Amino acid sequence: MKWFTRKNIMIGVCLCCLTGCWDKVEINQLAIGELVGADMDPNTHKQIVYYQIANPEAIATQKGGGIKSPVYTYRVQASSIAELGIKTADILPRKLFPDQYQSEIITERYARQGLNPFLNFYERMYNRRSNLYLFITDSPLSDVMMTYTSLERLPGRYLRSLIEIQSESTGRVSKKSRVKDLVENMESSILTVMPMLSISGSKLLSTTDRYEQINANQGNLILSGGAVFKHDRMIGKLKLKQMAYYILLKGESNLFFESLTVNGRKVDLQATKLKVHNHLYIVSGVPVWKVDISTRLVIINNEQKKDLTLENLTEIIEAFNRQVQEKTTDFYQDTIRKEWDLFGLEDKIKYKRGKEWKAVQKQKNAWNQTKFQFSVKSKITDIGEIINPYKGVK
Repeated sequence: MKWFTRKNIMIGVCLCCLTGCWDKVEINQLAIGELVGADMDPNTHKQIVYYQIANPEAIATQKGGGIKSPVYTYRVQASSIAELGIKTADILPRKLFPDQYQSEIITERYARQGLNPFLNFYERMYNRRSNLYLFITDSPLSDVMMTYTSLERLPGRYLRSLIEIQSESTGRVSKKSRVKDLVENMESSILTVMPMLSISGSKLLSTTDRYEQINANQGNLILSGGAVFKHDRMIGKLKLKQMAYYILLKGESNLFFESLTVNGRKVDLQATKLKVHNHLYIVSGVPVWKVDISTRLVIINNEQKKDLTLENLTEIIEAFNRQVQEKTTDFYQDTIRKEWDLFGLEDKIKYKRGKEWKAVQKQKNAWNQTKFQFSVKSKITDIGEIINPYKGVK
């Protein structure tokens, strides 16, 4: 019994020495960042940042009292990136909390000047979010940051969802579109492609009246293509249609769509369960990059008037294989003409071993002479609910 009493006394003494949550911060003391946009003034070279701060009271479902803004946007300008923090503290009545950032937007003009200062500063931050999706916009940043999005009331979350859904449903965007994906290729010859962001329509909807509009397309944020980066600098653009072939060759596609003309009629196909195998080898001193793709096809739309026989299915498969091969080869040749090493061929050649490869490695821009071989193997596994089209009354 004495031992039990002494034990309790010792525990009580130890508890007196413990402190509570002395460093806790209440949520109403934080400015929770949801989206951030960055730009550089071309004349003064001053850094410009837009912070979107979440308004928790308006995010929850409102039961009355009118529509409130789900976010507040603050514009901060400073002569250096480091000074932005000081300027931000001058206007924000709460402590900036960047850990909840969903996405980041950079202007095209800033990206073309080079993002090295921004990325170096970003990497030094202990609370950096390198898994943020990074967007490049060709629309005015002030307009982008003042746009209210539909369905998702938080624009940062809206953009994040847009990437994830598009990558799974269209194959025109890759989930490897994060800040860290750009940083990983900073000191190599491999180019990086980040999604381009634009505002649809000509009318900017920058008030909460947006939520009372039925036309969701007007003034919305949309993906419009890809920004090509070499190291930290943007050097060109890909169209949204080209993005599908780029991601396909990278082996990052979950789905792929192709529209064909078969027997004078339109046939739309969805390629699923894509398997991509690529191999770089050498033939008579010339590098050859061989890419083989196998996939299963689903018929989404068939406007042919003829019956869907085995012979007709073969025609569709052959037309798909031929068209994808032609378009993919054209896309590859276009990147070679622009001297864009989108598929890291220079790095692949650099680390090859053997006498023949050593001779190639001595040549300047040997990757640019690499021949491209592409093949597609596909089979139709889903033809839809009806085998033959309705022909109506004759």
